Amino acid sequence: MADTRARRAPLTYRAYRFPHRRGRLVRRWHSQGRVAGFASLGIGVLLAVLLFTGLLATTAVAFVAGDLPAVEDLKNAPLPLASYIYDRTGQKLLYTLAEERRDLVKLDDVPAVMQNATVAIEDKTFWTNPGVDVGGIARAALENFQKGSVTQGASTITQQLIKTRLLGDEKTVTRKVREAILAVEATQRYSKQDILEMYFNQIFYGNQSYGLRAAAKTYFGITDLSQLTLGQAALLAGLPQAPSAYDPVVNPDAAKMRRQDVLSAMVDEKMITPEQAAAAAAEPIKVTPASTPIVYPHIVFRAREELAQLLGSDRAAYVGGYKIYTSIDPALQDIAEKDVRNQVNSLKYANVNNAALIAMDPRNGQILAYVGSVDYNDESPKVRGDFDVAGLGERQMGSSFKLYTYLTAFKEGMTPSTVLWDVSTGFGDDGSGRQYRPHDAPGVNGSPENGPVTIRQALRESLNIPAIKVTALVGTDAIIDTVHQLGIQRDWDRTQIGLSFGIGAGNMTLREHITGYQVVANMGVAIQPSLILKVVDKDGNVVVDHSQPQGKQVLDPKIAWEMSDILKDNTDPNGSWIFGSWTNIGRPAALKTGTTDDIRDVLAIGYYPQLLTAIWMGNSDNSQMYGISSAMGPGVLWRQFNQDAIAHYQWPAQWYPRPSGIVDRTVCVKPGLLGGLGTGLLPSASCPGSWRFTEHFIQGTEPTTNDAAWWGAGCIQPISQNYSWRPDIIKWGSTKATGRLGVPVCGAARPSPSVSPSPSGSPGPGGGTAPPATQPPPQPTPRPSKKPRR
Repeated sequence: MADTRARRAPLTYRAYRFPHRRGRLVRRWHSQGRVAGFASLGIGVLLAVLLFTGLLATTAVAFVAGDLPAVEDLKNAPLPLASYIYDRTGQKLLYTLAEERRDLVKLDDVPAVMQNATVAIEDKTFWTNPGVDVGGIARAALENFQKGSVTQGASTITQQLIKTRLLGDEKTVTRKVREAILAVEATQRYSKQDILEMYFNQIFYGNQSYGLRAAAKTYFGITDLSQLTLGQAALLAGLPQAPSAYDPVVNPDAAKMRRQDVLSAMVDEKMITPEQAAAAAAEPIKVTPASTPIVYPHIVFRAREELAQLLGSDRAAYVGGYKIYTSIDPALQDIAEKDVRNQVNSLKYANVNNAALIAMDPRNGQILAYVGSVDYNDESPKVRGDFDVAGLGERQMGSSFKLYTYLTAFKEGMTPSTVLWDVSTGFGDDGSGRQYRPHDAPGVNGSPENGPVTIRQALRESLNIPAIKVTALVGTDAIIDTVHQLGIQRDWDRTQIGLSFGIGAGNMTLREHITGYQVVANMGVAIQPSLILKVVDKDGNVVVDHSQPQGKQVLDPKIAWEMSDILKDNTDPNGSWIFGSWTNIGRPAALKTGTTDDIRDVLAIGYYPQLLTAIWMGNSDNSQMYGISSAMGPGVLWRQFNQDAIAHYQWPAQWYPRPSGIVDRTVCVKPGLLGGLGTGLLPSASCPGSWRFTEHFIQGTEPTTNDAAWWGAGCIQPISQNYSWRPDIIKWGSTKATGRLGVPVCGAARPSPSVSPSPSGSPGPGGGTAPPATQPPPQPTPRPSKKPRR
């Protein structure tokens, strides 16, 4: 029966398997054939004699002349322990990371029936032997000599522990001697209870299960060892000798026979009665195959990568015994997966087959929902569900990239009322001998060009030409600097990118993209987005805590607020005629969409104080979609998901407080859904009386002069930031209907009389044509590259 003497407090273990250390050998004998028989007999007699004469350790050490590992390493060398990845609540296990599936157990938690079964079959003299069983060695040696080969062993529980923990299983006489020496030393150093506890935590039970607790869970689904029946305990005790041969999953008959051997041994040792053994032998063997289930695969893979960075290596999480709590809210994750699936299914007619979504709290960077593809198990070319588009897919972001372009413009002093002429403009050789002349997506009345528009209106309508002009003015290097400033650690070959970079021609991942938007959604405070909420080590210490991360102010909060105020128009039916009706969620929210060439990617990324959501739609084979826009596809999905999220969390409607340093001015800009046209300056007497719009400015950037220089006799001057753009403005005024502008361009041929821009509708003030504003010299422009659409 189990020894109840006092024992040392058991230790727990950590990290990695102790490496196999080989000592220096005088000679190496291989236990093969009849030589093995003689060797086994000789060693058996030698050990028996030396043990009783007290000379065992000295003689054996001299014989092998090896540098034995320290017996203290049995406890001090860390054991590989499995780590577990959970959702944020700790209630949902997502995955187990393990080199060896192992959970430590205290001997007090191992029932006597399990201890007895193990001792009976593995080492009958365990509680009394000095670490080796001298009689057993002699009997095994004689048996092996008689049969001419090694057919019987005599390893004690202590020797098995030494072999698996310190020496490895090299089949040599030298290793057996070293094993015996260390077993005797271990018995002198540790109590029997300590040794048995270490055995139960070390030994391999098959099916990736190391240690008793892992085995009980693997085969029977039992985590409380006190629930083990006698039959189950006997089956487990019989496995370590040959885990594969006695595997109850693949070889239940052999497992049943081995179980009977254990029960018979227990009867022989008077640990149980024959009647108890018979009842246990009649128990049906009910086991389940070993498996490592995974929930939310893409989340697990990305979390595992983060762990490697946090813990210093890929292996650390597999052997450290950590509990990893992700930031994922399982309820919101389920909502996200449902909404993604439903929206993709509703758009199959347009050849939309895949989508990705990331939702995070912009205030702390915690990713609450993450969908890498519409269906992880869909292997079709258009989906390739096991590929994580959200985290690994490097794609163009379309016009959603314009956020960085216009943030750069605001940093350099431009404002929401800065006016750029939205007319077809040549920007020099595109690298193929042709002139680069970008265009907008078709607009109102089929005309893609609108005249002098403010930055606010250009973002409302996602116009490409004004964004290209901003890119030419600030330069692509400055835009890349802004991207880096917002925490996106990606660089592009600056010698290869051109002006279309400013409208999203550079590849990036959706996760990188949401990193940049997080800064704006958090009023300029950067917090690196993370899937890891908390990591707890095996001793209960919190080693990583992202619950209250410290952010860093990297962007002027006034710029962040100003940008958010503009993007808020895109979810307001009264703010954007293109996007508002598709994306309104019943409260203020900022949004930017994007579409790439030939409609191969469509995106929507938007936020309010509580939630930031980025969405991509397309096909993994990069095939073209049809009859769809960014508003109809990801815009509608963004709306549905956020309405569901708001209902789930019961969030009140909130918007960002206006920071100090923001001032309002009334400027000469045509109001309304189809407005946004004008001069962007203080209105002079020549500004039409209905062209009044109150705009927000960062103090110091507000206009201080009126727009008198912009007006001629019944016309608007072709004033622009680059004088080289002036001819294209005049050409537009000569060949295009001014449409929404309703005012002719000064210097342009007029095919028919135009309405005067004066407040009264009559010809403006006399005195001829006002002189044009001073123009800067033409500026060199970077070479353009392939561009995305709106």
